[in-house]
Amino acid sequence: MRLPRRLAAWLQSQEAEQLDPLFRFTPMVATMATVAAIILFVTLRGEASPVVATLWVVTFTAVSLARIVGARRYLRLRPPRERLPVWALWAFGSTLLHVLLLGSVSLIWMHPTRSEAESLMHIVLASVSIGAAVHLPAFYPAFFVYVIGLMAPLALRDLWIGGGYHLTLALLVIATALYTLQAGWRQAQAHAQTRAERLKNAALIEALRLQNERTDAARRLAEQAHAAKARFFAAANHDLRQPLHAMGLLAHSLRAPGGLRHAGDVSARLVECVDSMAQIVDELVDLARVDVAPERQQRSHFVLAALLHETARAFEPQARGKGLAIEVDCDTATAVHSDRRLVARVLANLVSNAVRYTERGHVRLTGRTDGDTVQVTVQDSGIGIAEDELPRIFEEFYQVGNPARDRRLGVGLGLATVKRLSDALGLALQVQSSPGEGSQFSFSLPAGSIAPPPEAARPADHDPLAARRVLVVEDDADSRAALLGLLHGWGCDARAAGNVAGTRERLAEGFRPDAVLADLRLAGGASGIDAVAAVRAALAPQLPALVMTGDVGSEHARRAADAGLLVLAKPVKPMQLRAFLGQAFAAPDAADLPLRSIPARETPS
Repeated sequence: MRLPRRLAAWLQSQEAEQLDPLFRFTPMVATMATVAAIILFVTLRGEASPVVATLWVVTFTAVSLARIVGARRYLRLRPPRERLPVWALWAFGSTLLHVLLLGSVSLIWMHPTRSEAESLMHIVLASVSIGAAVHLPAFYPAFFVYVIGLMAPLALRDLWIGGGYHLTLALLVIATALYTLQAGWRQAQAHAQTRAERLKNAALIEALRLQNERTDAARRLAEQAHAAKARFFAAANHDLRQPLHAMGLLAHSLRAPGGLRHAGDVSARLVECVDSMAQIVDELVDLARVDVAPERQQRSHFVLAALLHETARAFEPQARGKGLAIEVDCDTATAVHSDRRLVARVLANLVSNAVRYTERGHVRLTGRTDGDTVQVTVQDSGIGIAEDELPRIFEEFYQVGNPARDRRLGVGLGLATVKRLSDALGLALQVQSSPGEGSQFSFSLPAGSIAPPPEAARPADHDPLAARRVLVVEDDADSRAALLGLLHGWGCDARAAGNVAGTRERLAEGFRPDAVLADLRLAGGASGIDAVAAVRAALAPQLPALVMTGDVGSEHARRAADAGLLVLAKPVKPMQLRAFLGQAFAAPDAADLPLRSIPARETPS
């Protein structure tokens, strides 16, 4: 049976808080209605056919019992929300049937012979109708049907019989019905308003609960971040103080009697300490740059195989020293679309870790096309990682298999940087590892659409730095002397200047440098950028130049990077200087040395 559309929509809208009161009152209402029906039956049984009267009262009582059983079943089951429309239909239908049976008494006893019976019938039906206003207004359609089902037949009966007495009764019945409907409507509106307020309050309470949960979550995150920061600085403090402590002891050992006899060994150890501190500072700066000033991505199409080979060549000397093989397996035509510089940093950190924790075997870099993506994998045959350690390997300063904090095994910041860069680039970084069986880190890149360029022929082996002219612009005397000594040791013809004026003096003396190494901040507020500009203006606009600085967050550093100058953070490693000069002089081994500039507009403030 198809219900009218409006009634079906109304049934679907019913909530438990509307149905619950109706079913709670149903046993009492059905019982009282049955009592009223029995009173009418006893009073009027002589005024109609005994069979009809008996059938009527039995049917009415049966419907009352059915309503009582149904109400108790509803209250016991507490049906789910999706079943509420069915129960709403039951309530509406059973109420309609009940009231139609009770209202039919007006038609069964059309002509009572006693006035007291006539009056009793009107009083009972009017009382039942008015009583419905107590429990049915929240279920207003049922209330409307209830009142009309009782009073309409009674009013029509009185109008049909006619006469002054019955016409007066008809008017009283109609007035009572209208009053009852109006009172019920007001109660229904009050119920609706109360329900709306209750729902509004419930929504506010829920919003407040969610806000409290968010506040608690933010507080917990802040507490965790504070604890993590405390651990971070504690670990950084330890790892920075260790080489500094060693450097102090080594320096004092040179002043001890006979200390100069061990100068060679002490100097080597000092270099190791300086390299260790430089590595820690570099990795801290990398991590801060990712966290404080998120990388500006510059996506482009590039050949993946070329990047994999570059990364492998950078770590070949270190791997060769341990007897490891670095292998690259990638089609030369495979291209990807991403930020090449940031992907290179991810690969460099992963390969560095792989070489550091692999004592024998290999480190393999692969690139495999899979539909619209390219899967990049860095796999090694190293010590591996236990399953319970895997969730923590991306934490700052956390290292597997290095409880003694051996600086030769790194400081535990590489994978933290990898994770942050991977999240920024959307690389979907994954790791698989087992103790003793090595590790495999993989991530995916969007496929690109360019072909790899042809490989350039490598020139014959020779020393590219021999007899090359290099101008050093440095206002610190010790640093200036150290740089000159290093360059002379490489066979360079190196000259020095302490400021921009000194730079112009070297040029006036006829010195024509092939490259310039300049400190960024010179005495008197001058800048190495000005020194480079003076040399380039006098010789060549594209003269190779390198700027070094210990203040990576300054406006000067950003100006230098924006001007297209290569900027390196102090302390600069000799291998970085040699890499720059090798590239500037087209050295065959230039690509084998790691060299990374401070990115423009991405230094931490």
